[in-house]
Amino acid sequence: MNELISKKSWWNRNWKWTLPTIGMAVCIFVFFMMTGNAAFRYGSVYVQPNLTGNALEIAKKNDRVIEKLGELSPIDFFRLLEGEVEYSNHNTSIALTVGIRGTKGKAKLDIVAYKKGANWEYQKITVRIKKPKKESIKILGE
Repeated sequence: MNELISKKSWWNRNWKWTLPTIGMAVCIFVFFMMTGNAAFRYGSVYVQPNLTGNALEIAKKNDRVIEKLGELSPIDFFRLLEGEVEYSNHNTSIALTVGIRGTKGKAKLDIVAYKKGANWEYQKITVRIKKPKKESIKILGE
């Protein structure tokens, strides 16, 4: 009647979920150590679609941009990742480069803006084309 009940150790019972959880936590930690705050910078631009969308609408009205690139398509997240994002002045100023595509080619859209209330005021918008010939089209600013 006196039987010994052997109980497995905590590790033997829980290693199947503990090991993957620790592995994922290490991967996430390494990702943020390598990228710094890049995920937050790109994410904050992505959640403000009018920042790039309004600048693209201004670029679409330029005759030289239409001549060189054709009709521009909307900016998606992967085009945003092609560029750079740099905030300054406690996140009230931004220098942003984003990839754009048109029916005739692709280019980079450079934006310099500052936040005024809830809206962004553009100081400079430039379209840079690499192929077939390097060319820069100043749309707004200097």
